[in-house]
Amino acid sequence: MDLPALPQDVYAITDDPGLTAVIDVGGDDRGALALGRWRDAILAENNFEMLFVVNRFRPLTRDASSTLEVLREIEAACRMPFTAVVNNSNLGEETTAETIRTSVAYADEVCRLSGLPLKMTTVSEQLYPELKGQIENLFPLRLQEKIV
Repeated sequence: MDLPALPQDVYAITDDPGLTAVIDVGGDDRGALALGRWRDAILAENNFEMLFVVNRFRPLTRDASSTLEVLREIEAACRMPFTAVVNNSNLGEETTAETIRTSVAYADEVCRLSGLPLKMTTVSEQLYPELKGQIENLFPLRLQEKIV
């Protein structure tokens, strides 16, 4: 999405109303500028979710107020509103069940400040059994293994 020229096939996202697409534009306003190309078509269709994926362990989003600033910058760049928050707080391979537990209050504060609902909290498949039933809307992820 950082490229100034996009393949023609990408435009099927808005040309084909029967198509469902997931677009990852990265975690800053630069990626959101590319999303802005489809703003009018997406808003006209009025059938979209724009999820703000947060990780409290990233340098620019360590606390809820800083995270809210990033959220607003992205919304301004693409000129579209977020519809929900996804808590994807993790420390990569060093993530523990406690890492996820402690991220819930952060995600809740981001939601409170933004007025957005929490869609889900993600967790690796390995930690899911330990946390199941402790965290609402817990979503297990199968993580890609590192290629060395």
